[in-house]
Amino acid sequence: MPHRRGKTSLSSSAARDQNGPTLTHFEGESVTMRAVGLAVKTTVKPVVTAWAATPQLPWPYALADYLGRPLRRVRGTTVRQVRLRHCSAEEVTPPGPAPSRHVLYLHGGAFVVGGKHLHRQLISKVAHAMAATALAVEYRKLPKHPIRSAIDDGLDGYRHLLAQGISPEQIIFVGDSAGGFLVFMTAIAALREGLPAPAGIVAISPLTDFDHAGKLDAPSADSCVVFSRRAVHTFGEFAHIDRTSGSSTALRLNSPVECDLHGLPPTLIQACTGEMLYPDAQLMARRLAESGVSCELQTWENSVHVFQAAAGIAPEAAQAVAQIGAFAERVAPATGTGFVERAIG
Repeated sequence: MPHRRGKTSLSSSAARDQNGPTLTHFEGESVTMRAVGLAVKTTVKPVVTAWAATPQLPWPYALADYLGRPLRRVRGTTVRQVRLRHCSAEEVTPPGPAPSRHVLYLHGGAFVVGGKHLHRQLISKVAHAMAATALAVEYRKLPKHPIRSAIDDGLDGYRHLLAQGISPEQIIFVGDSAGGFLVFMTAIAALREGLPAPAGIVAISPLTDFDHAGKLDAPSADSCVVFSRRAVHTFGEFAHIDRTSGSSTALRLNSPVECDLHGLPPTLIQACTGEMLYPDAQLMARRLAESGVSCELQTWENSVHVFQAAAGIAPEAAQAVAQIGAFAERVAPATGTGFVERAIG
């Protein structure tokens, strides 16, 4: 495939393996992204490492979301509260003409933290770039609820959009990190229940494989500025405990890479080459291509896990979010007023 240049000074190159996913790599590392990486390494990673040493303690998981209160949405964004069957959700609408596209957004946070505060800025910027109204689902979390409850809540969010008369051809699933796991599993669950597939899926630095051997053996395990090897081991054990029966028992969780992926819609996966979940992104892209699903894997050098959250300050992040907007236009062309490219500020 021909060489392409992004809309920032960062260059890109694209290629496609025979019968495989389209691979697009973006080169370059900004000073800002290096600073972001250092900040994450010195603040977030020590907390994650401490949790991994003592997961049995009563960590204030809900409180973590409030650390995101200072984060600001795109100016002019409106928010409306929505009630689903087992959880709440927020309808996030960017400024400008009424969008014809809709996003089902499932946030990350290792299935234990995150939500309307910690992810408000990222969700707002993604919705703005995609010219879409986003339904951000406040799904049930560990350790109080098993992961299967979060998948059920994602499915309820999709049913809610369909019940509003929104065409599945104008709905795109988007999720970051653990939310990437959830958007794949929600789409798979929707197909199993006979619901139509959405127009597309966007997975940002997704967790896709609970068999952690591949990611721990990869070079990215040593360069990740968020997760330590111990944190990955602990999380695997933590996520597989079913506490709903009153006693902790082992729980078998399927991973997206183990499921039947036939029938899933076109998918965009974004990741950075130096993060712990980079092998998960690669493996999922291959599995999708093997199942006949159109998939593009976009990678960035020397960034951080879910670096798209820094879209307002780092050129790599702004470039990635703009790529998500372009993907939305390809898989779900805007109706009515048409698509207007939006700057990421």
